[in-house]
Amino acid sequence: MRTSFRRCRACGEYHWTDNWPENHVEPVPERSTLPAPMLSLDTMDALWHPHDGRKYESKSEFRAVTKAAGGEEVGNDVQTDNRKVDRVTKDEVAQAVQMVKQGYKPQVDTSTAAGDGWH
Repeated sequence: MRTSFRRCRACGEYHWTDNWPENHVEPVPERSTLPAPMLSLDTMDALWHPHDGRKYESKSEFRAVTKAAGGEEVGNDVQTDNRKVDRVTKDEVAQAVQMVKQGYKPQVDTSTAAGDGWH
């Protein structure tokens, strides 16, 4: 009973797998019997942290700062909330440009910006 018929890479002909020519056997590559390792490195491209404004190249340091600030690290999760953004009209943009030309500077609310963590 023949098992299967397969194309030989050595000669291009087809042979039965249970009667394979000995001189057509490809050498087995020298590899470890261990599975390929899955490495999770601590390095990353420099990334700016929003809490302290410093750049970090270590994932563990970045996570430690996030945790110390009371933040929560999330992955590449799909956004589930439906944020609504108000549309801005051309008239509103023109009015804002006019205000800036007249010297208007918006006041920054710093009462919640420092010291009390993430919002």
